[in-house]
Amino acid sequence: MPESVPAFPPFRRSRLADQAATALREAIQRGVWGSVLPGEHELARRLGISRPSVHAALSELAREGLIAISKGRRSRVLSHRRASNAPPVVCVVRSVSRESASLVEHPVLLAMRAELASQGVGWEELVDAKLNSPDPGPRLERLTAGRSHVCWVTLTVPEPVQRWFQDSGVPVLVLGSCYEGVRLPSVDVNYRAVGWHAAGCMARLGHRTTALVLPHDLMPGDVACRDGFAQGLSKAGQQISIIDVDAGQSALQLQAKLDWLIAHRPRPTAILTLRPVHTQTAIVHLLRSGLRIPEDISLVSRDTDNLFELGAPELTRYRNTGAKQARRAAQLVQTLLSGYPVSRRPILITPTFVAGKTLGRAPAEG
Repeated sequence: MPESVPAFPPFRRSRLADQAATALREAIQRGVWGSVLPGEHELARRLGISRPSVHAALSELAREGLIAISKGRRSRVLSHRRASNAPPVVCVVRSVSRESASLVEHPVLLAMRAELASQGVGWEELVDAKLNSPDPGPRLERLTAGRSHVCWVTLTVPEPVQRWFQDSGVPVLVLGSCYEGVRLPSVDVNYRAVGWHAAGCMARLGHRTTALVLPHDLMPGDVACRDGFAQGLSKAGQQISIIDVDAGQSALQLQAKLDWLIAHRPRPTAILTLRPVHTQTAIVHLLRSGLRIPEDISLVSRDTDNLFELGAPELTRYRNTGAKQARRAAQLVQTLLSGYPVSRRPILITPTFVAGKTLGRAPAEG
C-alpha cells in the first residue's frame, strides 16, 4: 500500500515581482523617493530585474493604494503622504527674473500664502538661477527628491522647467499660463481677452497706427496678449497697423525704442504696454519728449501696480483680480496635496477694465 502523502497548506513560490514589490514598499515607507518613483527602466536597473517584473510589482502596489500609475508618467506615491506626520507644504519655484519685483511683492502669492496658512499649509520659496539652463532636469530632481506632502507652484519659469514637471508626475500648479504643448493645472489672467479688448477700444477711438511694447523674455501670457491684440485689430474692419517693440533689458534700451517710435512715420497714436515697469518708463519718457497724454499719444497698461491706483491723471489699465486668482489657486493646491487629480484645463480669469484718463481719441492728422 503506497505511503500516504502529508497534506501541506497551499503556498506559492515567491516571484521576482513579489520580492520587488516588497523592496519598493519598504523604500516608499522610508520616504526614499519622496512623492514620485523613478521610471520603470531605472527601477529595473537598480533592482537587477526585468522591466515586466517591475511593472508587475508596481501594479501590485497600485492595487494596495500605495501608488498611482498614470500612462506615460512616473508612478506617484499616495498612502505614505497621507500617513506622514509632516505638515503639507507649498513650495514656490522660480528662476531668477530680470524684473525688479521680488517674490514677496507678488500680490497673488501674498494672498495665496495667507489663504493656505489659515488651512495649516506651510510655505517655502526657491529662486534658482540654474533653472535657466537648457536642461534643468538634474537640478529639479535634486530639489524634489525626498520631499513628501509637497505641492510645487511654478512662477515665471522657462519652458524646460514646465516640461520637466509635466513628465515627472510631481504635484504641481502653474501660476501663470503653460507653454504651447505643455498641459499642467494652471491659473492665470485671460490675457488674450485683455489684448482683444484693448484693440477694440483703440479702434473705436480712431487709432490707425498702434504700438505694442513687449518684454524681452516673452512668457505664455505675453504671447496670448499679443495674439489677442492682433486678432482684435484685424476684426475691427479697418486698416490698423501694429508696431511690435522689444522693451529690451534695461530702462535705457526701452527709452531708445521709444525715441525710435516717436520718430516713426506715421507715428503711433496709441501704445499698449504689458509690464508696469515699462509703463512707468513710457509715461516719463513720452512726457519728457514733449508729448501730451492722451492728446498726442494714448497709453494703456495691461498690468497694474499699486502706484497706478494713486496716480493722477488715472492710468487706463486692467486691474488684476489677484484675490480671485489666489482663491482658485489655493483650492487646486489643497486638492493636489490631498492626492486627488485636478483638471489640466487652464483656469483663466478676466480682469477689470479701468477706463482712466490716458486713452483718448486719435489726434487729427496734419
